[in-house]
Amino acid sequence: MGNLLTRGRRWLAAAAAVALAATVLALAACGEEEEAAQPATTPQTTPAAGQRAQPTPSPTVRELGTTSGWAAGATGTVFYTKNFFCGQGEPCIVGQDGPAPSGTREPIPTVWVLVPLFSETQGIELHCPQAGSCPAHPRQVDVSRIGLGQVIPLPPHSHIVDPQQAGFSTAPDTPWRAVVVGIKNRAAWDRIQAGKSLQVLRQVQANEADATPDIPTNLYLFFGIR
Repeated sequence: MGNLLTRGRRWLAAAAAVALAATVLALAACGEEEEAAQPATTPQTTPAAGQRAQPTPSPTVRELGTTSGWAAGATGTVFYTKNFFCGQGEPCIVGQDGPAPSGTREPIPTVWVLVPLFSETQGIELHCPQAGSCPAHPRQVDVSRIGLGQVIPLPPHSHIVDPQQAGFSTAPDTPWRAVVVGIKNRAAWDRIQAGKSLQVLRQVQANEADATPDIPTNLYLFFGIR
């Protein structure tokens, strides 16, 4: 694992340079009838066994913005309902986990944040394409724990979640633990973009020439998916 993280850090260093350069250049009826005088109700259908409900944010939910997100071979809309949480505040830390928001109960689902570590990114699908700018995300991250200096703008990235953990039936205020994975070449990214699933990501990560291991962070994001 030490060698994997060391190599991952070298690749993430390249990603940091790409992200910083981009920033300089361009600066997620049943029941009985009641009284006869009452209006009839519309019967409700029951989802088939194993089917997951597709959540719709309540009209009272305040959305801070949306991005795309991948899960189980599909693309969903990620709608953010709270600002990020990092414990001590911004900048959030890459390479070190941190406590969950107060009142959060386990298990906490994971969102994998995929960062391209290659320069030929034209045409790839990035859910947060602009460095340092994404709804309800931090603007900067501290990368000193992985040997990349100090603080850099949040790199462009995409997201994957696992429906087995929470998936498309999550409530709007669900906290998600962010884990970073550096993708080292265009071919590996294209495989993930085509597969859009955690299973494909794990296949790519099996080859250290294609991706880093999971890198912990102390970042939590709050969103639902529809």
